[in-house]
Amino acid sequence: MRKSRNHFRPPRWFLAAALLFSLAAIASVASADPWSFAVAGDDRTDARFIAPDPTGINTIVLKNLLHEVNRNQKKPRFLLFTGDLVLGENRHISAKIGEQFSAWTNLVQTEAPRLAILPVRGNHETYGDTNGQLWLATFKPGLDSNGVAYFPGEEGFSYTWSPPGHPEIVIIALDQFIRTHHVNLVELENALKKAQAGHAAHIFVFAHEMAFTCTNHGDEDNMAAFPDERDKFVDLLQSYGCEYFFAGHDHAYDWMSIKHAKWPAHYVLNQIVAGTAGAPFYDDKTYYGDHHGYDLIRLDHKREHGYLLVTVNDGPDNKKVTVTFETVTP
Repeated sequence: MRKSRNHFRPPRWFLAAALLFSLAAIASVASADPWSFAVAGDDRTDARFIAPDPTGINTIVLKNLLHEVNRNQKKPRFLLFTGDLVLGENRHISAKIGEQFSAWTNLVQTEAPRLAILPVRGNHETYGDTNGQLWLATFKPGLDSNGVAYFPGEEGFSYTWSPPGHPEIVIIALDQFIRTHHVNLVELENALKKAQAGHAAHIFVFAHEMAFTCTNHGDEDNMAAFPDERDKFVDLLQSYGCEYFFAGHDHAYDWMSIKHAKWPAHYVLNQIVAGTAGAPFYDDKTYYGDHHGYDLIRLDHKREHGYLLVTVNDGPDNKKVTVTFETVTP
């Protein structure tokens, strides 16, 4: 007589829970894979040309840059644009600032329709639009659709954002032209506190003007024009563990490491300027000006068209960020 065999059949709830656990594990592994985004700025045309681009944009270089971002094997998920999208109203071109804004948005929608682009204003965006109303009409709808959170009173200008699927990443965009050469330090600190409370693994800050003179624009033409406020700005970034500040304004690629004796010895703030999307290159005057006791060290510098490729490794054992400069052939 054969003994009957009792085959164990787990209950349905157990199978469902196991399936959910498996899916969660797959999602966890996927989210831990390295991923990338791009940073660039300053694609305006050169008014000194005999026939400057009538759109106010260096169309050829910007198109090539967008194509290269899309073709990059790391597949950047979005592009932070650090200002000077257009030349602004100028006697050498007939297009008004609103027409230039429209030309820019049409170009990027045509050349990179699936790439999320998050911009801030540069000084050239104010030439013909001092109160920013045309900027708001053109760019705020796109920012709204990406779900950014605006600084109170600076809607359409300064904002925070976390990329879809990555709540551990906080990006802070700062407008410096509501008050020229200033940022809203109160709301910046509020944004940093919120990021810290949410256990942000990485905080990236970007704006148009640099904190410290690095190539051509002197102390009177960037955040160094108000050095005490500039110092509060970089000290805020340090106190909340932000390691990367991206900017444009100078038409070059420059990577500056910033340290101070009052900061923890292990901490370095990286100011990386990438005004390399097509605007005319500036001569390098190096790190001149009043540094207010901060130690500035140049890590890299180029006068080439290109963009920053920022790669984030969200793995549990190796939370690292790497930044490379990707050259674009005009």
